[in-house]
Amino acid sequence: MYKHYRFIELFLVVITSWWLIVLSLNQTLFHDRPELFYTFEKVGNQTQWTSVFLLSLLFHLLGLVWEKSFVHKVALIFSTFLYGTIAAGFILSKQPLSTGVGVYFAISLLALWGLREVKSND
Repeated sequence: MYKHYRFIELFLVVITSWWLIVLSLNQTLFHDRPELFYTFEKVGNQTQWTSVFLLSLLFHLLGLVWEKSFVHKVALIFSTFLYGTIAAGFILSKQPLSTGVGVYFAISLLALWGLREVKSND
């Protein structure tokens, strides 16, 4: 059976991994671009955000390995809120007209659509 949400989760793994790499390797990202990451810094420091992305990545990887619908649902709900929060953070930043708003809002909707695809009997 063709399962769209697995492709969506792989896509989210790539995006989440990229955020994790960027936040881990560039420890001064929030301070280098304060106009863009102003709201993110108010919510939590860069280490806390790195931990959130690591947790999200772990949920997705566990879902792909274990193939349990509950884990898929948790991972996709987590990503829906995470990327929705990122889109809102870009809206509330000092530069609200960034490409991040639309991109991360669309990613959040994609995760929500993937959640709809997960059946409880998978």
